[in-house]
Order: sequence, then C-alpha cells, then structure tokens
Amino acid sequence: MAGIILESAIVLVPLGCAAVYIIVSSNKLLFIFSVCAITVGLAIMRLRYHYSSGAHGNLVVRIKESAQPSTDAATAAADDTPSAKKTLAQDQAQKKNSPTAGETQVHDSDSDSEVGEFDEIVQDAHRHCDIDDEVVDGSGALLSQAVTTDSTKYDIGLYGSALSYDHRCFYINGRPTWVLAADFDYWRVVLPADCADKQQLSASERVDQAKKAWRRVLQQYKAVGFNAVRIRFHWGFHSPSKGKYDFTGTRDVHQLLTLCEEMGILVIACLGPFIGDDVQGGGYPFWLIQRDHIRLRHLVRSGVKVWDDRFAAAEAEWYDHIISMIVSHEVVTKNVRGRGCVVLVQLENKLEARGPLGLPLALQDETRLLARMARERVIRTPLVTNNHQWPADFSSFAAKTWARVEKKLQSYRIIGSVYRTDLAGFTVHDITSTPVEIDSMARITRGDNTPMLALELYKPTEGGSSFSEQIEAALSQGLSALSLPGFFSLANWGNFASPSLTVFPETSNTYAAVSEDGALSTDARAARLVLHIARAFELQGAASDFVSSRPWIMRTALPAVRGISFNKLPPGAVRVRRQWEYAEGASGNSTAAESPGKSETSRQLGIMTYVNGSSLPTLTATNPEDSELAFMFTLADAPTLNKGTSFALTGTLGPRKRGIFVSNIFVGTEAAADSDPLLLVAASKEIYARIVLDQRSEVWVCAEESMQSGQLFFHEECRVSGHAEVEVVDVEHAKGQKFSFVIPKSGPGVATVTSPSGVSVHIVLLTQQALDTLVVDYCSYDHSTKASGTQTAAWGADGIVLQSAGDHTEIALSCSSACQGISVISPRQPQASAGALTVLPAAETDAVYGGHPFLWQFAVNLSGQNDSSTSVISSVNGFEKRTTNWETLPWKLLPTMADLETMDEINLMSWQRDLGMFAYNAIDIGFNASHVLYRCQVRLKPQHITSPKLLLQINARHRCTVWVNGVSMSGHETFHEQNSPRGTFSAWKEALKNPGASCGPDRWGGTHTYDVTSAMRISQPPNATSGGSASTEEEEEGALNEVMIAVESYGLGTQSDGLNDARVPRGIIAAYWHGFNLIGEDHDDSEIHDHSHDHRTEQLRTKWEICGVDVTLLPNSYNSSGFPDEKATSGWAAAVEYPLVQDGWSTRVKVNVDAGVHWLRWQLLPPTEQSGEDGVVEPVFLNISGRVTAYVWVNGVLLAKHRVGEANLASAVLLRGGALAGIRASANTEDNVVVMLYGWAEHSDITAENSRLISVDISLTNKSNS
Repeated sequence: MAGIILESAIVLVPLGCAAVYIIVSSNKLLFIFSVCAITVGLAIMRLRYHYSSGAHGNLVVRIKESAQPSTDAATAAADDTPSAKKTLAQDQAQKKNSPTAGETQVHDSDSDSEVGEFDEIVQDAHRHCDIDDEVVDGSGALLSQAVTTDSTKYDIGLYGSALSYDHRCFYINGRPTWVLAADFDYWRVVLPADCADKQQLSASERVDQAKKAWRRVLQQYKAVGFNAVRIRFHWGFHSPSKGKYDFTGTRDVHQLLTLCEEMGILVIACLGPFIGDDVQGGGYPFWLIQRDHIRLRHLVRSGVKVWDDRFAAAEAEWYDHIISMIVSHEVVTKNVRGRGCVVLVQLENKLEARGPLGLPLALQDETRLLARMARERVIRTPLVTNNHQWPADFSSFAAKTWARVEKKLQSYRIIGSVYRTDLAGFTVHDITSTPVEIDSMARITRGDNTPMLALELYKPTEGGSSFSEQIEAALSQGLSALSLPGFFSLANWGNFASPSLTVFPETSNTYAAVSEDGALSTDARAARLVLHIARAFELQGAASDFVSSRPWIMRTALPAVRGISFNKLPPGAVRVRRQWEYAEGASGNSTAAESPGKSETSRQLGIMTYVNGSSLPTLTATNPEDSELAFMFTLADAPTLNKGTSFALTGTLGPRKRGIFVSNIFVGTEAAADSDPLLLVAASKEIYARIVLDQRSEVWVCAEESMQSGQLFFHEECRVSGHAEVEVVDVEHAKGQKFSFVIPKSGPGVATVTSPSGVSVHIVLLTQQALDTLVVDYCSYDHSTKASGTQTAAWGADGIVLQSAGDHTEIALSCSSACQGISVISPRQPQASAGALTVLPAAETDAVYGGHPFLWQFAVNLSGQNDSSTSVISSVNGFEKRTTNWETLPWKLLPTMADLETMDEINLMSWQRDLGMFAYNAIDIGFNASHVLYRCQVRLKPQHITSPKLLLQINARHRCTVWVNGVSMSGHETFHEQNSPRGTFSAWKEALKNPGASCGPDRWGGTHTYDVTSAMRISQPPNATSGGSASTEEEEEGALNEVMIAVESYGLGTQSDGLNDARVPRGIIAAYWHGFNLIGEDHDDSEIHDHSHDHRTEQLRTKWEICGVDVTLLPNSYNSSGFPDEKATSGWAAAVEYPLVQDGWSTRVKVNVDAGVHWLRWQLLPPTEQSGEDGVVEPVFLNISGRVTAYVWVNGVLLAKHRVGEANLASAVLLRGGALAGIRASANTEDNVVVMLYGWAEHSDITAENSRLISVDISLTNKSNS
C-alpha cells in the first residue's frame, strides 16, 4: 500500500502544483487539462490498489494461538485493568469515524470519578466495542506468496470423474446436468427450539424437529421441479456473541446437508460472510458490527476501502467453523454414505461491485484471501463468485471503457493481473429483456470454456415477465446453473429482514411464486411445467449448443431432424439447441454416455426447440387457426420438399404462450440386442414428464388437445392403441423409411405407441386442472448402472409428496387441499405414508386412466379438515391481557454530549458541539432488537420557563412514539426507500438528500418537533394552587415530568454495493429541549458567555435513560422486540371478548393510546383431526386491522409485525400450517400466541375524546383476509 501511495504521489504532486500555478495564472484550458490528468491519476491509483496482490505485508491468516479470545464479555468488562476502566471521554476518542471524535478530550484513564453515574452504560459499551481486541497475526503468511488463479484452481484432473464442466453444462458422475436451484434460507424456517429454553429439549429432539421442518420445505422444492438449492449460511444466526458458535439443533448444518443427500438435492453452498442485501447487516453478526474499530468489508466509508487485518481475522474465524461442516458433503469427495450434495462453493456475494463511474470498489485481495482460506481448509469443490450484474457491468459505456483501460494498463504492468475463481456467477435482472447467448457471455467475461451461472436470477418486481419465463429464457440461452431468490416465500420471522423488507413485508409475498402457506400461484404452476420438461430431457438439453433454425450438417445412419422453421413467428422467437456429441468413455471436461443408436457410426443428437409465441393470439375455441403454428422439419441426408421442408406438423402453444419441443429422442436404448429403439423424430406436442418403466417402455405426460394441440412423429410403422389415432406415411427419398403420425384425440386419456420391435411409449393426456397439480420425482441417476431408479409422477391435489425409498416410492400429502383422488404413474405400486390415502382396487378406478399396470389411483379421506368454522371457533382458550409497567423496566442512565463537559468547556465550545446528541446510540450497547426505549425525567418550576411553548425535538431512526406524563403525543417516522437503482450515483445522491435512507449514507437530518406544552406539569407556589398546598418536594424540586419514547428500528444497513451503512445509528441520535433552562438557579447568567447559543444550555441537567434487550446475550439474536418484559408471566388478567362474526373466532380490542403498550395472549388448541406423517394441519391465519403497531409471537417465536399504514390496512399472519408446520412443539399440544399492541394516534386525532381509544379487530380464519 505504501508503494502505491508513493507511486501515485509522484504523479499527483506535480500535477497538483501545476494546477495551482494554472489557477493563479487563470489559464482555463490548462486548468481543464490538469483536472482531467489528476482524475486519470486517481483512477490509476485506484486500479492499482484493486489489482494489487501480495502488496499487503500484514494480511491476516488467523488469530494467534497465544491470543485467546474472551468468551465471557461480562467478566472482561468487570476486569480491574486500565482497559476496563476507560472513561466515557476515552471511549469517544477511540471512535475515529465519529463526527465529534476530534473534539473529545481525553482524561486520566485511571479516574472513574469523571464518569460516575454513567459507569453501567460505559461498561456495556466497552463490552460490545472491545477496543482491546485480541492481537492478530500480521505475518501475512496466507498471501506472502501471490495468490493466483492457478494456485486455487479446481483440480479437474483428480476430481473430474465426479464433477466436471464445460461451457455447456455440468457433468455430475458423467451425466450432463442442469443445476436448477432456488434459494433455501434454512434460518427462515421457523422452529420453537430456536427461541425456547434449550433445556426443554434434548439435542437429538431439537435435531429431529429441525429435520422434519426442513424436509417439509425441501419437499416443496422437489415437487416444483428443482434439483438443487442455494443455501446461504448466516454468520449472525450461528454466532450470537463473540467467540460463541452454535451448530447444534436447528443450526446443525451437518444434519441439513445430510438431509439434502438423502433427498437427492444438490447444494450451492454460499459461505458469505456477506450473503445479501435482503437481511439486516448483510448477515454479519451483531457483535462484529458493534466493533466500530473493525472495517466491515474493509470499508472506511462508502466507496472507499482500506485493508483491515482484524476484519480478515474475523472472516477466517467464520470460515474455520462453517467449512468444517461442509467439507464432508462435497460431491467430488463424497462421504461415508457414498454420496455428497455440495456441487459449488460460493465465496461472498456481490463483492466486486462497481461505483457510479464504473470503477471497481472492491479489493481483489478480498477474493484471493477467501479462496485461499477455502482451499487451505480442504474445500475441493469448484469455487464461484457472484460479483457482477449482467449485462450492466459489461455492456455499459463506463464498463467497456474501464475494461479497455484495465487491459492496456495490465499490458504495461502498471496494474496487477486479474484474479479469477473457477467459475463466475452473475446477478441477472429479467433475462428476457436482455436476451444474450450465454456462450457469447462466456467469451466476453472470461474467454474460456467455463459454464455460465446466474446465481441470482430475478424477475421484474412489477409487471414484466414471470418466473417461468425467466427459467425458460435462461435454459434457451444456454445457462448451466441458476438460482431463483424469492421463489418461495419462507417465514420472514424475527428481525432478519433488511430495512426495506421490514417496512414492506408484502413485497416478498407478492414477489414469490409460492406463498408462505404453500399455495402455488399461476406462475409457480407454469414454472413447474418448465422445470419438469427440463428434468425430463436433461440429457439432451443440458449438453447442447445453440444453432440457427436453418438446416445444419449431420451424418447419421437413421433419419433425424437437422433443421426446424416456423411460420407466424418473428425473428428471435425461436431458439434451437442441439445436443453436444460427447464421446463414450471420455474423461476430463467431457463425459461418458450411452450411445443412443445401435450403429457405432451414428450419433443421434437430441434437439430442444424453445418457442416464444407472445405475439400470437391466445388459443380459444373460436380462433384455433389464428393460434396454430406450422412446425416445418428437415431430415438429415434427405432431399427436401418445398422451401427446404421434409415434413410438417401443426400445433398450438399452451396457456403460457411459450413452448419447449423435442426432436430425435430415443426410447429403449437399453433394450435387448435384437431390438431397435423407438425414435421420436419430432413433436409439436409438449412432453411435461418422462417416466422410465423398464428398458423397453416409458410413460410421457402431455396436455390434452383443448389445452395444447399437437402431433408426434415417430420413425417406422408403429401401432397405436387407446386415446390416439395414427397415420403411417412415407417421406420422399428418406431412405425408404416409414414414419407414423400420432394424433391424440380430444379430452383426457391414455394412448400407447408400440414399435415393430416391441418398444412402447404410453402417452398420458391430462386436463389443465390435473397439470396444475402434476408432481414428478426424478431419482438420483446412478452412472454405474445407467439408471435413474424408480421414477414417479402424480397429480390430483396440491401438496403431493413423492419420496423414493429403495425399490418403491412413498406418497403423502403435505396439506389438506380438497380433491377427488390422486393418480400416480409408477412401475411399482407406491406405498401411502399417510392414513388419509388409500389405494383403489382396479374395479373402482375411473374409466379414463384405469386398466393400466403403471397407473395407480388413491382415494383421499380428509373428513373434517375443511370445516374451517368449527375447527377455528373451538380452538381458542384463555384470552388475557396486560400493559407494560414502565417503572419496573431496567433503565440505565444514558449520557449526552452535554454530560461530558464542564461549565467552562460549554462556555468555550457550545457553539461547536451538539450538546443534545447522545454519547451512545443503540448499536453501541447491543440494543439491536426492534425497539429501544428512552425515558427523560424533568422537574420544572415557574422560574425555569423561558418560553410560552415547551418543545421537544427528536432525531431518531426509524419510527418514534412519544408519551408525556401518560399522554400520547403521537409519533413520527424517519425512513426513506430509494427509488433509484442500488449502487448508482442517483441512489447515493437520493440517500444524502433524504434522512433515514433504507441503504447507503444517512445524513444527520430528520429532527421532528413535538409541542408538549399541554402535557407538561409546572409546580405552583402554595398560595397559587386551587386544590391546596403543593407538596414539599414539588416546592423544592419542581413538578416531575416523565417522557417515554419507544423507537422502532427497521434493521441495520446491509453493507452492500460498496456502502458503509451497517453502523448507521439506530434509536435516538439526539434529543433537544426548548422553552426552559435548568441551570439558571445554580449559575449566574453572566457565566454563559456565548449568549447567541444560550438555548444549548437547556440540554444540561436533563437526564435521559435507556432500556432495551442486549441481543448478544440471547441464544437467538433475531428473536426479540426489544421490550424487556416481552416474556413476562405476571400481570395478566382475563380480557373481555367482543365477538364480531359467527363463522370464525374474532374479537375487538380497545387500545388506549395513552396507556402505553398492551399485551394479549391466548392458547390455540390442536386441531381435532389431522393426517399425514406428521399431521396435515389446516392453515390458521391471524388477521389484524387497526391503527396500531402489533408484534405476534407463537410458541416464543417472533413471527410477524403489523404496522399501521395510511389506509388502515389489515395484516394476515400465518399461525399454523403451510411453511409453519414446524412451529408446533408437537402435534397434540396447544400453540401459545402473544400479541403486543400500541397506538400511534395522529396529531389531528388526539384532541377528540373518543380518539384516545383505537379499535383493533383480531380474528382467526383458515384463509387470509388481507
């Protein structure tokens, strides 16, 4: 770093001197030239620092063994050492980045008398800040040698047989594979064991409870069609306090990955430490954020990074713990169970963000360090980053310009070489709006033979394309792996959410395709069909290259399609991908696969054609011709008919107005030597599922004709029976071969196509309703036997769960949706794991699908499950209420800047200093829960009053509610959600303009003024009172006024996009009194020399207290409202119920805004009937409406928050069922529900007498009312 500064100074100092000379001589042209030269010099310095490697001699490897971290913060704070006796002034001086740090005077470190009454809060602040942190090893051993791309490269030669890749796809155990994932945040799965006393459950019981809850959610992922999940490991969730890590029970990562292996789910392991901008603090633990001498992500301030040894040491500590849990579950090494699940390891997230001008904000040594640490901790899996956005970081003018500049500077060795991990992932927003061939992306970004990965693939938040369109477009463009954040709406419980999600919780629900209660949207059902097609033809589709729709050269022994074209479609609406011809028994980047044809000289290459028919009219009964497409195919080695067409098919697109069609597909490639496989030459019918029954037969699932019409074109003269017709035709000059047109009949049914050699395909035609519930289980492929085990498909109800268990499949229901019955396709009879499912005998099966040996039908018995009125009304017991007693809370005296100074210092410095600013904000002392409470007690006499109005000004983040002497003064909110895209210059400017920015810098503005004159009390002389003499205390001290303030924080900043916002203050930043002066009776006014600023002396002798919950002392740092009495067991009394409706339980609660904080609780008794392995439970929603702030707990879990809006909106909270099935302690116990309420009356309302009461309607229903 010193060398870079010296080199830059050599360039900048002469230029600076020249600029000064030019300014003096008023030469404008030379001045402009000098400014440009200085800018270029600064950019070069920045680039050199970004690309430097090994330039830091003090990079941190890990903590010295001799330096033992403190495990008992309380003991360290009480230790009788000079460091433990630091005064408040010393603590302020240590905060180098504080706005007042340069002005704070340092006093004698051994003197405690100068702190006095503030001892308790000072010790708390020191315990959290921990200025005397452990000594770290500055030897730089980890990067003493330059970490290059080759030094951390994946050893494909050693591990390629288990996992390899090229620009087309991944090859897992030799099989071409798409990694199709959605984000699975295990820490969002709600479990009572997260929050309850751990002594109540044994370690094994907590693990069992966690695995059951995880399995329920992961079964949904599999049912939709995903074969992988991206797991973001949350540092703060595992480390509630410094030096403490918890990987037991519900945090047992080893058990989670073992479960993924058992279920056949691949894992992209995102290690962090930063995991995303949707969680507060970016996933960093609170104890690390509180240590303001550590630069999080090496950020000194927004956009400026300087390497920090201590932060690197903390990262190494986290990697020590999390990697030890992951390393035994890698696919490349497998484990004792003979299988693994982790296919990729992601380092950090969005690390190398670029600034508004396109300059990189990160240090390449950050990625180098993390990669080296991962390799040294024996991670063998390919490493991947998610550092750039496509295409903004590559196609914008600034990006292209800097790319050229960087390349030129590297050629002259002015800056270092680029470091790359094995693979590069991207964040893609709406890939349908930026259709770019992924092969081209590889050439632009890396120029090598690596696959392209969209580790965060987003759909537009409003309008635009859907999830299904994003998946389809990504596959058609050649993406090898993708992950969809937000596809599943898991419980946004506790305080995990970022400020934006906390304020707008409905965003995650409206964005998600699968709601919190497990209900699938239309988009989710369409996405499921796309994923089913991808999984069914993964062998052909994954290992494919893009080709044009014109005929291409193909030599083959059998007739196969070599060209495809369509009518009525504009250019770009059709994308054709042809299977790559990989060799038998190849190694390295290629894979072995069976030969599809019997001739060793032939290679039949599968084709997938992606059609976007958004320009076509929707298919209706009145315009089938307008929606019908002509599929025109050209056969290999065959002279063509008119316009290059060998034959044509007709068909329509389904409701999603898109289609994926396959060609050159073989059935029965493992048949006997004397049997030829059945060849599907082409199809204009979408095939949604492909179930292998045995070596000579398969089952294909398609839509019936009214939903999506089309034909199938088979080679040879085939026999057709059942629900279809066949027409045998000749294709001119096609080597004398026969072909069969298979035309399905209208309506649902089953058709069977049989080749002359006896290989058959059973085509099952389903209705729209059946396809909406279609679930397919593709078992893990066993390369040694070239088989996929028992494959199963089922339809008929939402919540069907299929799980392969050896040579059979188990079927169950995860929710109690109404249905007539369930149909299952399986080579063997499935076993029902739920008592509600009963297999029907052949005589009782329906006529449409009955009579086939591979089709099984189950009756569903869910009696009583859908009677929502009776189940809910009878389930509530013990409705009670209480209010918070302010006096019993554990208050601590909180100093302001005025408390630090003597009278003389105020005389000299008051014009420079903000005396109303608090010395500590909530973050400094560990109060990082949702609420922080403040109290100010002031005694006033007539001689204190200096103005007819008494005003209280408060600068707080984010939502403030004020009570003065038991009277509500309403409240205010200081929060601003940016409209500009994150990371842009407009976003930075917008944040600086508006206080309370949701991300990025937060300016100090936002002070709100309360006129508290009417609520304040002032003592009167004895002869002036109407009710008798004033008390002696009031005569001597003045009338006591008590101000209570509850400040709700929406969460800490996320530290993303190069923004240093995780430590932006929370709680009250400053409080100012106006209208009285308390020092006048003890000091002559002549002592106040600066008369123009006399109002600042009003802050003196007004004592403030603070109260909250120190989250670092909790087993779960994210499960508290901040009210210390949230778990109080005393003070409860029976509440009066006011029934509102009869069909469902409901009540109206009257909340007095002057009475402070109200609490309600009741017991939700277990349902009378349930089914399934762990009990299928009908969802229960808590609906809240009213002008209040409400927090909801279930079994000790802070489940949800309701916040009053402009339109008095209602909130619906899922209490039971759906994704919250795991919140129940057991199936036969009641659920304990607690609700906290407090009113926030508007200024215009509090004058009316009846406005002191707010009506809050609370109801329990089986459906959301919001």
